[in-house]
Amino acid sequence: MTSGGFLLRAAEPDDLDEVEALGALSADGGAVAFRIHTHVRAEGPGLTRSAGVVAVDEGDGTLVGSARMTLGRCWYEGVERSYAVLGSLVVHPEQRRRGIGAALGRWRIERAEQLVGADAVVLADIQKGNAGSLAAARRWASAFVGPSSSVPVPMRSRRVRPPRGLEIRAASPEQLPEIAERVTAATADCNFARVWTPSALRQWLEWAPTGTPVHHYRLAMSPSGAVLAGLALRQEGLLRSMEVVRMPPAIRLANSVLHVVPRDGILRNIGVEHVWYLPGQERAAAVLWEDTRWSFRDRGSGLLLTVDRRSPLRSVLGVRPWMPATSIMTAVRADPPPSPKRLIAPPE
Repeated sequence: MTSGGFLLRAAEPDDLDEVEALGALSADGGAVAFRIHTHVRAEGPGLTRSAGVVAVDEGDGTLVGSARMTLGRCWYEGVERSYAVLGSLVVHPEQRRRGIGAALGRWRIERAEQLVGADAVVLADIQKGNAGSLAAARRWASAFVGPSSSVPVPMRSRRVRPPRGLEIRAASPEQLPEIAERVTAATADCNFARVWTPSALRQWLEWAPTGTPVHHYRLAMSPSGAVLAGLALRQEGLLRSMEVVRMPPAIRLANSVLHVVPRDGILRNIGVEHVWYLPGQERAAAVLWEDTRWSFRDRGSGLLLTVDRRSPLRSVLGVRPWMPATSIMTAVRADPPPSPKRLIAPPE
């Protein structure tokens, strides 16, 4: 595909070095600017598919833009649907305002329709302050929902022992069917939550591209063995880290007290997904959360929780208004349009 003096084509493995070099030139344009440093190039555990596209200058053949998308299955308006999450959009700083970002967006939407159908739910999470990505999304999105908060939470320096009668442990293979059922019950009414099955959970937990599992599932359990609460973890720092290069004054001030961003500015996040608890078991979820902050203190710089600002999880997990966080809007193209009453949950 050709447009405006540049050529679009599917990304190839040989493009990886140039794509990473391009990303190093362009920190994220949101309120908190960061660069991604890739440590391990690894194919995912096979639960989703991804596709990449690059923009190449027709004059000298240099790579001037790149983007990716992830394809999978999610809950949308109470129905299981295919989705395409658009992400990793980067345009060379000297090549902006040429329509490259808009063209990369059109390419991915057209490819998603070819791969999973014209009824795919198309999504893009956009950080507050990223005017370029927001403008590009307005060309294809039919709605914007949110905001969600992406909250980095520091690890604990002291252990909080579970109260008598509550045990915190890693999930066993035998518990995966129950976990899949509980996660579905907790998230099926949310828009964009990933669809989980026992086999998908097993495949997800076994993924270890570096020899060390990237994913973990932790549970809070009663003495009788009943599962009361659970959460999923992604040890992102094994694969890549984020270098924070700019923070607004308010977040910088909060960080001086909470120390969420290390002194070197390098975040080795542990992403938190699909936190759930049985009715009346908020305490179990809170204890599970605090124990995780202690137990995983040597595996990452902090936990990263992305949560709808209306979600009760914010109070259950102790997320306070003064904690440093970035605001994220989700651009959506889907029929029917998303209901503003439904909570949103990121699929990945």
